[in-house]
Amino acid sequence: MNRRGVWKTVTCLVGLALVSAALGGLLGRRLARSEFAHRSDPSHWNETAMRNLERTLKPTPEQQRKIQDYLDSAVAELTAIRAETIHRSAAIVIRLVDQVDKELTPEQRTAFERIKPKPSDLSNLNLLNVGTGKKKP
Repeated sequence: MNRRGVWKTVTCLVGLALVSAALGGLLGRRLARSEFAHRSDPSHWNETAMRNLERTLKPTPEQQRKIQDYLDSAVAELTAIRAETIHRSAAIVIRLVDQVDKELTPEQRTAFERIKPKPSDLSNLNLLNVGTGKKKP
C-alpha cells in the first residue's frame, strides 16, 4: 500500500473515531439529563417507592391502598417544600442581582445585562407538575 493510501485510511479512521466520540457524548449527555429529570420528579419517587415496597413486603390490596395514600401525601409535601425552596432561592438571586447592579458603572451594567438571570429563568416550577401514584381508570 502506498503512502497516500495509508494516510487516507488513517484520516478516515480518525474521522470515524471523532464522529463516534461526538455522537456518544451527545447521546450520553441527553440520557444523563433525562435520567436526572426523571430522578428529580417526585412522582417518580412515589412509583419507585411503591414498586420496591410491593416487591419486598408483598402487601395486601388494603395495605397497598393505605401505603399509596401515605406516599401520595408525602409526595405532596415534598412538592410543596420544593416549590417553596425554588421561590426562596429565586428571591435571593434576584436580591443579589439588584445589589450587584447598584454597584456597577453604566458600561458594566450593559455587560451585566447580558449575563444576569432573568426572573423567568428563576421561577421554573414546571418540574413540579406531578400527579399521584394512583393509576388512572
